[in-house]
Formats: sequence, C-alpha cells, structure tokens
Amino acid sequence: MNHDNEFFDESANPSSRPRHNHTLKTAKSLADNPSELCAVSDTDALDEYVIILLENSEPERALVIAEHFIQIAPFSSDSWFRFGASLSALARFKDSIDSLEKALKLNPNDFEILMHLGITHDNAGNLDESLAYFEEAVKFAPYDDEAHFCRALALEKMERYQEAEQELEACLKINPLHPEAWYELGYCKDMMSKFDESLNCYDKHLDFEPYSTNTWYNRGIILTKLNRLKEAVHSYDMALAIRENFSSAWYNRGNVLASMNQLEEAIQSYRQTLTYEPNDVSSYFNIAMAFEELENFPEAITHYLKCVEIDPEYADGWYALACCYDAAESFESAYAAITHALDLSPACPDFLHIKADVEFNLGRTEDALLTYEELLQLEPDNVYVWFDYAASLLDSGDAAAAVTAFEQVIRLEPNLSDAHFELACAYKILGNTQETLIALRNAIMLDSEKRSLFQKVFPELYKHDSVRSYLGITT
Repeated sequence: MNHDNEFFDESANPSSRPRHNHTLKTAKSLADNPSELCAVSDTDALDEYVIILLENSEPERALVIAEHFIQIAPFSSDSWFRFGASLSALARFKDSIDSLEKALKLNPNDFEILMHLGITHDNAGNLDESLAYFEEAVKFAPYDDEAHFCRALALEKMERYQEAEQELEACLKINPLHPEAWYELGYCKDMMSKFDESLNCYDKHLDFEPYSTNTWYNRGIILTKLNRLKEAVHSYDMALAIRENFSSAWYNRGNVLASMNQLEEAIQSYRQTLTYEPNDVSSYFNIAMAFEELENFPEAITHYLKCVEIDPEYADGWYALACCYDAAESFESAYAAITHALDLSPACPDFLHIKADVEFNLGRTEDALLTYEELLQLEPDNVYVWFDYAASLLDSGDAAAAVTAFEQVIRLEPNLSDAHFELACAYKILGNTQETLIALRNAIMLDSEKRSLFQKVFPELYKHDSVRSYLGITT
C-alpha cells in the first residue's frame, strides 16, 4: 500500500472542480514566485495550497509554501505538519520526522500527525518506531479502520503475522468493505499456513477488485499449496489475461503444469517468462529439466548451457548439466561439467556422487573408488553411496571388499533386494556357494522378479533341482 499523502485526499465533488483548478494554479504560481508568496499571510489558504500541491504530486512546490507557512505560523502544529508531509513526499524522511515531532508537541492528540509519523517511520525503515505511533493512533481512535490497517501492515513487515491477522480482522469488523484489508489478511493467513482461509480472503478482495492481477496471482499460489492444480492454472490465466507481461505468473504457471506432467505446456509457459525476462536463469533451468524428463537430451543440454552462460557460478546448473550429459552417455562432457560444479562447491555430496558415477562410466574405476570414499567421509550412512561404492569394488575385481561394502548396505537398508543379489554375485566370485545361496534367497524373498535374473546370471546353479528348491523356485 502506498502511504504517500494518504490523509490529504480531500476529493471534491464535480461542481467544485473549477475552484480546485483555480486553487492549484494559484498554488503553483505562488511557489514559483517567492516575492508574491511573501505577501500571503492567510494560514488557512497556505494550508490548502500545500494540501492541493501534495495531492497533485508537486512536493517541491508544496515544500516552498510549507516553509513560508512555518515563517508565518511557527507555533502552529498545522504548519509543521504540512512541512513534514512535504519532506516525506520528497523521501527526506529524517527531516520529515523531526518536523512531524514538532507538530505533535504542539498538538499531542492529533490523530493525523500520529498516523503520518507512523507512515514516515515505516518509509524510513524504522519499524519499531512506526509500530509505536500506530499503536498510539489506535488508542486515540479505536474505531478508525485505517489505524488498525496501518498497524497491521507494520506488524506484517515485522513477520508478526498472528498479531497482524488480529489487527486486520479488527479493521474489517469496523469496515467489512475495506478491499486492501482483505488482501493483506489473505497474505497473513498464507504465512500462517491457513491456506483455505487465505483463499477465502483473496476471493473477498476480488469481489471488490476483480481485475487485481496480484490477487489472482496470489490465489494461484494458495491453490498450488492446496494441490488444486487445475484451479491454480486458471488463476494464473486470469492474472495473465489482465496483465500479459506478468512474468512471475507465467513462471509459476509453468511450475504447476510441470508438476501435472504437462511438460510441453510448461515449456511454453517458461518461454513466455523469457519473453519478458530474457536472462532468467530459473526459467532456462526449468525448461532444461522438462526436456530432460522428456528424454530430449540435446534440448536439455542446450538450455542447461544457457544457464551457466548467463551465470558461470551457478553450481547447480553445472551439476544438472553433468547429470544430463551422463544420461546422454557423453561422459567426458559430464566430467568437465561436474568439475566446474565442484570448483564452486567442493564438498557437496551430490556433486561428488555424480563425479564418482561419471568416473566409473569412463572406466576410471580407481578414481571412482577414491571419490566414493571421500563421499562416505561426508555421508557415512548414505545407503546409495555405499551401494555404488560396493558395485565399483565388485567391478574392479575386489570381491572381498565388495562383500564388506554390500553388507554395510544391507545393515543400513535390510530390504534392498538389489544389495542382496549383488552380494550373492560377490560371494560367487569368492567361491562361497553357501553364502551365495543365502544372499540369493534373501533377494528373491524381497523381490520375486529376481528369480528370472538368477537364471540369467547364475545358470550353473539354476540347473540344480536342490538349489531351485532351496530358493523356492518351481518349474
């Protein structure tokens, strides 16, 4: 909400417009002609001139007249108030606060001065002081909806959402037709994870302002959190029908469509974001992920490359690029990309894991084993790292070490059938038939599909009736 000159909006009826125009013209002329201004001593007229200039976005001219107003009436709270308001409109907040405090000393019970002090402190970033003045205003005028509303905004900025919610509800109890209060209450309830109530508040705001793009946008966010995804897309569509260049709405719409697995539509939505924000890394990244999900690796790689071209220090971009190259079996390119990622974030477990996988795929098994060991120092209980490490040991010919590693996998995840099956392979290489059969039986008990794999991998064992009987396989 824009607080500037909020308390000077003294809108005239149509019949008063000629007088309004004449007053504005006179005020501008006096501000531009100091000699003529010096001759004006009517404080009511000076007060009106400052107000009309501020209403018409003429703060520099308003300040000139306000300075003269102070000279004419140095002990008037109105003169200091108008001077402070003019300074505030020029973003000279410290000077404005000094002037407004002088006005308050001259008239301690002036509601407008209290409110304007709260607003000016808020604009200056002094939230504690702002809140204190709004609290005084609420005490002075407990049935003024704007006092409650402004206090709620200050509390909201301080992330004191429960108190802000109470103030907004007090505001709406006084004035249920306050559109912005419904909007802000929707935001507070969102921050408090009261999503159904938040949605209701945004709907109330739309009753008053049906063309509010931000409300349709926020409504889309809430519907996404409620997993009402089709409705969320519709809400973003409404925001975009009102403001086509709303890039964040295009982006969030893409996210919802992607989560609904409507990947082609999601890509088009992200492309619309790029129409308005051509260097938006997140949009390029999400397009790349969608293409990767579609197994269109060339397009995915193109867009991941665009991410790191825009932001060469985007470590996650390099990591995703490495994963995509790995999936496309471009292992040398994958290794180069993950090296970039690790240069930016050397101890990231995910990065080290893909590096080890790529090294293994490149046939650099010893390097892969060293990388897995480094990774296990960081994540000693990561079952998937242990499994890949064990598989690499087995591939390198170190069946004994592979047995130890697979047994660690099983300790961490006893029901992982693949680990039991690979353990059987390791025992078979070591010539330990009894342990091989125990491991195979465990694998088949956990996953019956391992029976066909057993026949393929262990044909010499499969042909024995006694082995099949032990493993529960009937032919």
